[in-house]
Formats: sequence, C-alpha cells, structure tokens
Amino acid sequence: MDSTSSISALTEDIIVEQILRTHDPDGRWIDSKTLLQEVEAILSFVLQSDVSKPLLTENCMTDIEVFESKETLPYAISRISVQMLCPCMGENEIHTRTMVLFDLLKEYRWDAKAVLVLGALAATYGGLLLPIHLGSNDPVAASIATLNQLPMERTTFRPWLNPLSLLIKVLVDVTKCITEFERLPFKQAKVDSNLVGETMSKIRLATYWVVKSALACLQQIPYFKQPQQVHFLPFFCFKQPQQVNSLKYSGNRIKESCRGTFQFGISVAQHAYPSQQASRRMQYTDRLRNINRETHQDNQEVLQLLFSLQDDLLLQQYSRQIAITDLKEKVILLLLSKPELSPTEPFHFLLQQLYHHPSNTNTEILWTPIPASQKWTEEEKQTVNFSSNSLPCISVKRPWLMSSTVLNFLRTEWPYRDGETMVAVMDTNGKVVNMNAMDMVLIWGGKAYPFTASREDELWEEDHTLSLQLMLDGIHPEFNTWVKEGREICLLGSDDSNWVDEINSLARKLQNLGFEFELIDLSKRTVDSMEESSIQELFWLRLESIKRSKLKRIESSNPDRVFEEVTELLEFDSGEQKGWAVVGNGSTAEKEKIVGEKLTERMRRIVRWGECAAGMGFAEAIRIAEEEEPCEESHTVVVPFEEGLRVVTCEKCKRPMKKFVAYQ
Repeated sequence: MDSTSSISALTEDIIVEQILRTHDPDGRWIDSKTLLQEVEAILSFVLQSDVSKPLLTENCMTDIEVFESKETLPYAISRISVQMLCPCMGENEIHTRTMVLFDLLKEYRWDAKAVLVLGALAATYGGLLLPIHLGSNDPVAASIATLNQLPMERTTFRPWLNPLSLLIKVLVDVTKCITEFERLPFKQAKVDSNLVGETMSKIRLATYWVVKSALACLQQIPYFKQPQQVHFLPFFCFKQPQQVNSLKYSGNRIKESCRGTFQFGISVAQHAYPSQQASRRMQYTDRLRNINRETHQDNQEVLQLLFSLQDDLLLQQYSRQIAITDLKEKVILLLLSKPELSPTEPFHFLLQQLYHHPSNTNTEILWTPIPASQKWTEEEKQTVNFSSNSLPCISVKRPWLMSSTVLNFLRTEWPYRDGETMVAVMDTNGKVVNMNAMDMVLIWGGKAYPFTASREDELWEEDHTLSLQLMLDGIHPEFNTWVKEGREICLLGSDDSNWVDEINSLARKLQNLGFEFELIDLSKRTVDSMEESSIQELFWLRLESIKRSKLKRIESSNPDRVFEEVTELLEFDSGEQKGWAVVGNGSTAEKEKIVGEKLTERMRRIVRWGECAAGMGFAEAIRIAEEEEPCEESHTVVVPFEEGLRVVTCEKCKRPMKKFVAYQ
C-alpha cells in the first residue's frame, strides 16, 4: 500500500477543493520560519536515541506572537492539540479529523497551518518523551514517566522512534518548502499567473499531507505506552517498526509532489531577488528608479516593491498589525531615519504636527529605520522594537528583513544620509511627489499638506516676512495661547551666559513694573530642562529649513528679506555683539531686532522710567527707549481725568512723562 492508495477514493483535486472551502484568512500572521526552527529543534532532541548531547538552540519562543489575533501562541497550539489527540479509527476518520483541523485553522495562512500543527506535535511528544530522557538523572522526571505509564528503558522504544523520526523529518522539510513558498514575492517576480495557481495547488496539497501525517503520528501514543505491542496505522504502512522502507516511500511521495514547487520557488527568487545575480540587481534598481516614470493605479505596487522583497514585511501601529493594503488611497510620508531616536529629534516634531492637524485625515507616516551599516546589530533591533511599540505612526515590523538592494537604493539614489532624517512623500497613485519634505514639515507642520513643491510655493506667497508666527508656531507649547491673549514676546539668543543673565534680571524688573511680555531664551547653550532643549533645537532646525527652502527659490536680481533675516540669525557672532533679541507680537508681522548692548541699554532706561511707563507695551517702550537723550526742557500737557490713566509721551523725544494730578 502506498500513499496514493491511502487517499482512498478522494482525488487530489477534491482534497484541494475541500480544504479551500475551509480557508478564510483574516490577516493574522505568525513568524512561521522562527517557530518551525524551534519545533524542529524540539523534535530532533526528544526523538533521538542518544540524548547525551545538549539541545543546541536558544529559546526564541517568547519572541513569537500571533499578530492580529486575540489568541496567543500557546492557546492556539493547545486547542489544536486537543483535536489531534482525539482517537481516530481508520483512514476515513483520520481524513475527517484532518478537515476538522483545517476548519480550526481557517484564519491562518498555509504555512502557519502546517507549522502550528507541527508545534502541537512537538509540544505533545516533547512533554511525553522529555521525562524519559531525563529520568536516568532526575527522580522527579522518572516519577512523571511512571505516572504516564511510559517505559524508562530507551531500548524498548528505540525501534519505534527511528521510523517516527524519519517521518517527522520529512514533514519538517516539506513545511520548510511551504514556508519559503509563502514568503516569495510574486508581485515582483512578474511570472505567469497560471503557473502560480498550479504551484499553489501543490502547496495546499502538501499542507494537507503535513497536517494529516502529524495527526496520524499522535495516534501512535497509545501504542507507544505499550511498546511490546507496537502498531502503526495503515496510512503509513509500517505495522512493524522494521518496515522503514515503506515509511521512506511515503515521505518521498510527499517530497516528490513538492519538487515542482521547489523549482518554481527558485525561478521566482531569481526574478524577485536581484541580490542573487548582478544583472538582476541592476534590473531591479532600474525598476526602483522608474517609480515616477511608470503609471500606477494606486500606491500598492510601489509599496510592495519597496517593502515586500525578502518577506511579506508586516507593518504595525503600536502593537497592532497593519497590512500594506490598509495604506491604499493614502498619502504616505516615508520617514527614513536611524534606528535610535532621541527625544529632541525632528522625528517627534513631525509626529506631533501631523497627528494634531485637521488635514492629516488622508496622511499616514511610515517609519523605515535604516541601520548604520549593512548588518543590523542586536542593539539596533531592540531599539526599533521598543520605539515601534510606543510611536503612533506606522512602522515596518522587522526592517532587518528588508532587501539589501532597497536599502542600497535608498542610501545612494535618494537624499538619505546616515544619521539624518528625511521624509519622502508618495501620493495616492504611488508617485513620489517630493523627495524630501522635511523642511516643509519643520516650517509649517501639517499645514504643508499635501507636501508638494507647488504647495511650498503657495505657503511662501502667504509668508512674506520672518514673523514670530513663522519662527515659533508649533515649536513652543504656549505660543498660540500667548497670541490669543495678545501678549508680546521677546526672543533671545546668545553664547554669553552673563549677558543672558543680565537680560533676564532686567526683564523681571520690567515685569514687576507691570510690563506684560514673555522672554524665550533660544541660545545655543546646554540647558537643564528637556523641554527648553527641544524648543531650542527645533527653533534652529526651523531656521535652517527656512534658509534651504528660500535658497531654492531666491533670485539674485530680487533680494529676499526672509532669507536675509534668517541668515543673519544663523550666522550671528555672539563674540562681537554678545547676543540678539527679536521683540514683537505673535499675531502681527511687525517685530524689531536688537543686538548686544543696545538691548541692555534700552531696558535699563525703561527701568529708570519706573512707574511713569506703567501701561505702555513692551515693544513700544523698547522702541521709544532707542532715543539716547531726553528733552532738556520741561513742559506740561494737560489731559482730562478719564484719559489720565494712559501713558502720555513727549511730543519731541517720545518718552513717557511723569504724572501729576491737578484739581480745578
């Protein structure tokens, strides 16, 4: 009897049709490759006759999750084991129970079905045989084996283990084939769809054989507890352990059915993985270069091209799995950066600006961390795992599985530089409309949507001056509140800490006199507060972004005032003039820049005016204090009482006049 006759009256086509009716994947995903490695290690250890050698593997099971599913991996394996341990009498019952298992696994992909069933097999036999292996040195293990009515002498069950080990090895090999096939990027391979369908039918049939064979293996447990009465089901055709040839024949039949699948997989890989051949690599690089030259119906083909080469790379938002299809009809901001992110990174500013702006409803940020070298370090992997679980944006779940060809392309063809952060904008049709929109994001935040070059031109038409709004909006958490309240603001910058301390002291004196204004220190100095440090860094990053953005549009014949002003601040020499200040109101474009000692002199004059200046605005007082000397002559101005509360200034020197109350 061979494996063909064991199918009874069911043909292969009928089997495939039956299991297809149970196949209803819902997007849940499991790392089948890693789980299979652990399963193979467990089975190869417990099924060997000599267990003197330790199990040479690290425990990776804690890293394996079932994504987009409410059930955990242990629970999934447990409920599968319950069904597999139900007694089956004869071929028909085994087939029926196999279909029950397929219905139980309907939400999983084909590779996950096979691997989870083998996981249940490993868990059952591991728990069964491990006490026997350990019993010679561990009395507790020996007691457990006795309670389970298991023979402690390995020689009694060695003939039983040998054929079982050979069969399970075949099952593992076939499952590896299924797993690798499921990882192949057909969309990039450009292969015949009919050939894909034919080979997929073989994969489904191979999955059926794996599930059915694993089920039959667990049916041997009652016979194993009575090794003197070893019986094997007719399905495997070895009622006696010595009939290994029949077992090999069954295994070879399964392998033979997958031979074409192996060859097809190699063909797909040669087309899809350009790293295997230099010519293929060049062809794929050309495809990447031609992203904008080709017309796409949506962004799916381009995203698959970038992110699904070596594996069906998963995306995630916090711990929730995201499919690439979820990004359809979205404007995608491809955020490239190093794996490690500091709290003051423009990355975090980008997230804050875009996820709190009303225009962001059709925009998604896709974070793609780039390693410092060609190979990811364990530290970088841990950093990415931590960040991706805490950031609101979508990120690549395992970026170290990305194709090296794509990484090289991003490094050489795109304006990404190691250690920097860039944002490439992809529209809903998969066209890259802006190679690096980071400057737009740093200047205008979500207001820059949809982040195209034409939108950048429109925004500069609206912003004609380097206003406080342009410099601080979105950077300082209290700025918008101060604007609504009509508060005046004084920006301050210097490398001279003594000068900054003096300005702060004078500011407190003026505020005690009744002047209402906010002083913001933007010096390029180390500060204790993380918030202040972030504000300072983002401020200077914004100024640099403004300069770069303007530099692309400036014409030599038409000087640009915004460009000139921001260049003055960026190139300011604190050594010569101690520092600078910009005084103004956030709701208007009017402001005044003051440098060095001129600011301290004006503030001292205002302090000397004392209560005479009470009621004046800070910007007005600073402007009036520019006059070096007051009028020498004394004169009087009489105003009605109801107007007497306002500050009256001299018509000649514009300084505030002292108040006296006169009674008539």
